[in-house]
Amino acid sequence: MTPFTDQNTQDPMVALCRMALETSFDDLPDGVITHAKHSLLDAMAVMIGGSGMDGIPEIVELVKEKGGAEQSVLPFYGGRVPAAEAALAIGPMPRAMDCGDLHEEAGHISEYIVAALLAATGLRGRVTGREFLAALVVGQEVLIRIGSAYKVISSAVKANDCGGHYVFGAVAAVGRLIGLTQDQLENAQGIARTMTQPHTMGIYAPATLMVRVHHGLVCQAAVTACLLAQKGITGPRESVLLGINGFLRTAHWDTDPGALTGDLGVRWEMTRITAKGYSACYFSHSSIDGIIGQMRDHDFTVGDIADIHIEVSTSGWRAVCEPVAKKWDPQTIPECQFSLPYAVATAAVDRKVFVDSYDDEVRSRSVVRDLMSRITAEEVPAVPDWGSRIHTTLQDGRRISTEHVYVKGHPDNPFTEQDFVDKFRMCVPFSVLPLTSDVEESLIKHVLELDLSDDVVAELLLPLTPAPSARP
Repeated sequence: MTPFTDQNTQDPMVALCRMALETSFDDLPDGVITHAKHSLLDAMAVMIGGSGMDGIPEIVELVKEKGGAEQSVLPFYGGRVPAAEAALAIGPMPRAMDCGDLHEEAGHISEYIVAALLAATGLRGRVTGREFLAALVVGQEVLIRIGSAYKVISSAVKANDCGGHYVFGAVAAVGRLIGLTQDQLENAQGIARTMTQPHTMGIYAPATLMVRVHHGLVCQAAVTACLLAQKGITGPRESVLLGINGFLRTAHWDTDPGALTGDLGVRWEMTRITAKGYSACYFSHSSIDGIIGQMRDHDFTVGDIADIHIEVSTSGWRAVCEPVAKKWDPQTIPECQFSLPYAVATAAVDRKVFVDSYDDEVRSRSVVRDLMSRITAEEVPAVPDWGSRIHTTLQDGRRISTEHVYVKGHPDNPFTEQDFVDKFRMCVPFSVLPLTSDVEESLIKHVLELDLSDDVVAELLLPLTPAPSARP
């Protein structure tokens, strides 16, 4: 493997851009390619499952009303629209389920990269699977390295900042896919720097539809930045990440610049991506796992529970416990997705938390709301960022206490390929466009064998496009 190191006094973005453009598919280790395929299958699954959730049809309607060049396929709804507009429409889909992957320090990953790449396929001729996978890998890697340097989870969230780094990964992926030069990609990243800023936890606390719409805006910005650079628009390249105007300078805590290029091109951080098994904010997952595990191991039912007390990390408290009034009485789907007590109570009742956990009649169930009133939580800084400690008291007086950190899907407790396939099949029934079993199986096969594909659009997007008479 070729290491990509900082040179002289150049901004680290220069090395990241070199890695993004010069890494060939053949340079990628087999394990990296396998991780990319699995993360793509996961992103496709949650995009399918989220394709008709609240806010998505309205965004698609806006995009179609705007019109423009017929460049990129608009999945589920049909037609072709300008690539940047396709990014706006597709971007929120994989986020809507709140079941896409993430990195334990850099936050959400593949939802941004896959949506931006799918939208960008209309900007060039036929895209092969090898080209798509290579662009996916470098985009994931850039996003993770910048998010890790910014210390999104361990520091930013605790300061009510959820990071503004996502666009850089999407720009790297799109720039690679559409064939930008080194100069153009550096300019695109400079342009992206002027379009981003630290994002507050306001989209989570209280949660609104901007949680998912944010993804569309980021993907749209990424495609736009690349197109501007391709047209010759220059950006402030000298200080994208470091220096007086660099992105890391916006942090009010100690950042980790070494994470940007350490072993770049040799060590692939994207292999540390975590897959989600529940449709809820990941800060709730250890608690969901905890209550389900306690009920299984100690053989009790929801009716046996007197009360539950949960110790959560500072980051977890910010995301799923504040503001307390909203988190303990959530009404909308986003509010429920980011409510720790709702997630835990739902898990106790159903032994799962998935898309149908947020149906209108389900959200108001008395059995869930009653248990929520008997769930308490406290912020304990000693708890690992993604972990929790669950203390359950039963009606017979027993008290069960367990600690949970590495839930299923974490790289230290990973999904198998079959787990990814099973999750894909769980998501398909929630598609806004009914998919046949033949289409479902074909999509799984094509993703897992994408390196053999000569036409990504034909194999991944067109099967998700309705006939004109069937468009929603």
